[in-house]
Amino acid sequence: MKVYVAGKNIARAVSVMKKLRDAGHTITYDWATDFDNAEDFDAKRTQELASDELAGVKAADCLVYLWEEDQESARYEAGMAMGLGIPVLVVADHDSLFFHLSIVQQVDSDDQITDAIEQDSFQ
Repeated sequence: MKVYVAGKNIARAVSVMKKLRDAGHTITYDWATDFDNAEDFDAKRTQELASDELAGVKAADCLVYLWEEDQESARYEAGMAMGLGIPVLVVADHDSLFFHLSIVQQVDSDDQITDAIEQDSFQ
């Protein structure tokens, strides 16, 4: 399965992407490797990264949303996926209106991600 991982915590996202790759899934865009020097990006590079992220979301069979209280960008990515009808797996103990959409499934921990996206009911 082609998966896009959206989150704020880079180390957490890298760990989740590794687990998904190890399980045989493809990551549509590994944004975490590009953000080591994010403060040094000019407007052109920032626009390129945003376009790459959008393309990664569009190419995904599903999006894994590593929800955190104080994040911004991952919310946009999850919203794009929902708007495009791409299934979203939210890792959170949080109740949001949008988490009740039929294309959204919620799990409690990162350890449940691989099993959840491999379920027939999620695909």
